[in-house]
Amino acid sequence: MDYDRAIETLTAWARNDENVRAMVMTGSAAAHEAHPLSDRDIEIYATDPAPLLADDSWWNQLGDVLVVERLSIPGWHPSRLVYYVGGKLDLTVIAAAALPSIRRERPFSVLVDKDGVSGSLRQESAESALPDEAAFRERVDWGYAAALMCAKAIARDEPWSSKIRDRDLKASLLTVIEWDHRVRHGFDHDVRFLGSRMRQWMDADVQQALEQCWGRFDAEDSAKALRASIHLFARLGTRIADELGFLPIDHDRIHREVEAILALRPEVD
Repeated sequence: MDYDRAIETLTAWARNDENVRAMVMTGSAAAHEAHPLSDRDIEIYATDPAPLLADDSWWNQLGDVLVVERLSIPGWHPSRLVYYVGGKLDLTVIAAAALPSIRRERPFSVLVDKDGVSGSLRQESAESALPDEAAFRERVDWGYAAALMCAKAIARDEPWSSKIRDRDLKASLLTVIEWDHRVRHGFDHDVRFLGSRMRQWMDADVQQALEQCWGRFDAEDSAKALRASIHLFARLGTRIADELGFLPIDHDRIHREVEAILALRPEVD
């Protein structure tokens, strides 16, 4: 896919479609950090999003389409993740009235602005990305709930289920890693999205610890990876709580319960 040509075609379409009022590029391309495999993230602001969501032609013309993910995202806006031969566009369709209220922590580029609202758009500090105590405690609870269920699946020799629960634990672990880095390196430390570019922003000791947090399909290695994951989860969670002045969490108590569950695995001859 020729991204420059695709964006030019999309921009020309947006300018000629009266329903489309603005178009904004976000992500690594807007920050001039695009990797050859980077997607292009585009927000399309329309007076009425419904016709765009019902019509495939505006994005179908941009390249040779392989597959499409049509997402309805709770708390955000409908998206079309379009995979082309040689590239991918993440297209989010948003009501134009919401444009002035959208807040972004990363750089963005305005491609189309028919109503002169670009002056009100700004990149904000990432300070809001740090949790209050309730959000921190909720994330810790979610992580440990996943860990306990993962331990049960391992003990029952249900490897597929254990991997699903491990995925949930890793999602909470990543959030804790992001919070920890922002607490220690500042609000504007760019932790990216879904762990992308982790080699650039994540501390070497955390990367080293993560190498032990993934296991094979067998119970013994899965248990080893689970222990490493909750050890890192506790270490970083304790550091965050100390830095932000939150009440301490008794991580050891939960870890003992994980070990009690794992101890119920059948003996292997």
